[in-house]
Amino acid sequence: MATSPGRPALTRARVLRAALDLVDREGADALTMRRLGRELGVEAMSLYGYVESKEDLVEGVVELIFGEMPLVGPGPEPWQERIRRHAGIYRSVLLSHPNAVRLVAGRPLVTEGTAAYVDSAVCELRAIGLDVETADRVLGVIASFTLGHVSEQTGAGRRTSSPGDVLDLSRFPDLAEVENLGKMTPARYDAEFELGLDFIVAGVEGLLAIDAATREGGGVSGGADDVGAAGGA
Repeated sequence: MATSPGRPALTRARVLRAALDLVDREGADALTMRRLGRELGVEAMSLYGYVESKEDLVEGVVELIFGEMPLVGPGPEPWQERIRRHAGIYRSVLLSHPNAVRLVAGRPLVTEGTAAYVDSAVCELRAIGLDVETADRVLGVIASFTLGHVSEQTGAGRRTSSPGDVLDLSRFPDLAEVENLGKMTPARYDAEFELGLDFIVAGVEGLLAIDAATREGGGVSGGADDVGAAGGA
């Protein structure tokens, strides 16, 4: 099947954009080479001139999503606010592509665009005083928390029942009080996300404080391992 008259010529960028649009509309399970070919008006085999495989296609879609976020870098505000700001941007981008969240969560970041973003984030975390291993751990915590929170928020919209619909909540009085708060709203999800970031930022502040105290005491910082030792003391 040739490209239909009047359709723009195929490019890798156009194939990836069509793939992301398809996921946004119909979900990740709809993303097959055959379905994408129909979307673009070509045979599925024609797509292999622009992507090497289904895996390459998915990695390209994830790279498109990461391309919607600015690289992490120095700014005028304190580092605590920069962490909150960039995590908030990540969340906003994921919320704009809820059907792609599991694609983002399930892919190694092996493309130029995703690598550039991760590199900039690790660089920023190291610039505030974390060693490279701890910076990587902190970035993983931020990413996992954000992905999980977005998954919870977007999945909630597909639920058809609540605990009170199927359980006798008189047996679970604390859960009953939670249910009395009513359904989660975007504003409540926002507040929950900000609370989680408060915990993360406080944890990073604790890591830096322990490192500073170790240096002042003449010891050698062990990064995150020192925190574990201090917690067990």
